[in-house]
Amino acid sequence: MPLPPLPFLLLLLAGAAAAAAAAAESAEAPYSPPPYENATLYEILPRYGLPPGVFPSSVTAFSLADNGSLTVDLAGPCYVHFDYLTYFEPRVTGVLRYGSLTDLSGVKVRRFLVWFDVVRVKVDLPPPPRFVYLDIGWITRKLPADEFESIHECESSRKCRLSSTLATTATWFQNFFAQF
Repeated sequence: MPLPPLPFLLLLLAGAAAAAAAAAESAEAPYSPPPYENATLYEILPRYGLPPGVFPSSVTAFSLADNGSLTVDLAGPCYVHFDYLTYFEPRVTGVLRYGSLTDLSGVKVRRFLVWFDVVRVKVDLPPPPRFVYLDIGWITRKLPADEFESIHECESSRKCRLSSTLATTATWFQNFFAQF
């Protein structure tokens, strides 16, 4: 059997190399959802696999850059009760990727009278998520995703402080009397 001509082999190798380079490039390319012109933040979050209620209802503006950098402006400081009392500063920043919101700044959760910075929010993939994970430094808390499906209203700081104190006191008494 005669060997194929050299130009044909070079063309075949060049085509295979181009296909391999395109496949490697598409595998490394970040997820890019459709443009979000005129969409609200609550409509964009599900496009990234996140539930819409990750942010409270007091969002007044947001910007999302091509690199995923997200800036969210709220009407003012905001307290929301999920499984934990959560505090949102008037401006929250982070990086939005498919299934996660990383490098967060401006979100804290309260646990046992101490405030912890939330540095990442991620979900189970593929959608719909069953759980939302809050990374608080080196600690990860797993919460049911249905807590984040509806958009929560902000609560007054006084009401939140009182309910948080009552809940902490009730938990302490429950744990104390469980010993007997």
